[in-house]
Amino acid sequence: MNNHQEIWINAEDGSSICALINGDVGWLMYLRHSGDTGFSSRNPNYTGDPSSEIDYILSNGQQDWYPAAWALPVEKVREALEYFRAKNKAPPFIHWHDDSNQG
Repeated sequence: MNNHQEIWINAEDGSSICALINGDVGWLMYLRHSGDTGFSSRNPNYTGDPSSEIDYILSNGQQDWYPAAWALPVEKVREALEYFRAKNKAPPFIHWHDDSNQG
């Protein structure tokens, strides 16, 4: 069984959300439009090693590594995906980091 998943949901307004999952954790990226730098999830409850990383396998087979502090329990990731699917906006219960630093 493959523990890695890449899930994209696209809204009609051009916004999208992506989840990368590895087993029981995953991280999220929210894009307001195509080409947007976007927002990525952070776990405010993370207390582990700040340099720790988790590997994720993209749908094209590429392996990427992201900070463990970005990872959330997979149940929270799936809840966020369902919220976006229903509301077409970023889930407010996720702690988002503005990757563009522009607000």
